[in-house]
Amino acid sequence: MEPEFSKPLSELPTFLSAISMVADDRTAIIQQLIQAERKSPPIYGPTRDLFRHVLEGKISFDNAVTQARRLADETERKCALQVLTASEKFLRSERRAPLGPFPNMRYSLPNGMQLDISPIWVRHLNPERLMVLHFWRTPLSERQLSAAAAVLRSALYNEQQQYSACEVDFISVAQSQFGGQRRFDHYNWTKLKPLRGDELARFWRPFLLAWSDYQRRGPREIRRKRRQSLFDYARRSR
Repeated sequence: MEPEFSKPLSELPTFLSAISMVADDRTAIIQQLIQAERKSPPIYGPTRDLFRHVLEGKISFDNAVTQARRLADETERKCALQVLTASEKFLRSERRAPLGPFPNMRYSLPNGMQLDISPIWVRHLNPERLMVLHFWRTPLSERQLSAAAAVLRSALYNEQQQYSACEVDFISVAQSQFGGQRRFDHYNWTKLKPLRGDELARFWRPFLLAWSDYQRRGPREIRRKRRQSLFDYARRSR
């Protein structure tokens, strides 16, 4: 059988994926890049749709929960119900307004590579607000949140200045570090505390070093687990 080799990433992961990978441990970053080679199914797609539809007033919160319970995929259903339950107070109390997709933006990392800043939405309130949704299992650290805010603000100034004065609704619904329940967090620019330029450069340094190491490794042979034969079972039973 011909050996099968991995396909290393040729482009950076998207906005929040890359931010979430940044840590002091270079080996841990490389492992996350290797994991990112395998495209994960978009398990939070239905969750984001239901969340946005409630904010737009297209469906009620109770209707969203009903639809979440009817999702055929067990993982999608579990994620949607957890996120909606944690977000209930916010979703019931927020003003309804149309939501529109925000144009994709790019951010240049210190090594010149481009980071895709998406997806972002515009809440057509008066005044308009931007919205970022972070529906993942692992929460972002305070430093990662501040870096995400700095990247977003820089991209706005460079590519969409007409929106640079807009407030942001950065919504994170991730599992609490102290328990299995999801926690709803709502940040604006003040709470996010965007990093300054020199701080942001230091934030990216370990990621870029890990990216260089990862690229130097090149494709890896994928070693499949060998199916056990009758001989294996017989030898183990001795």
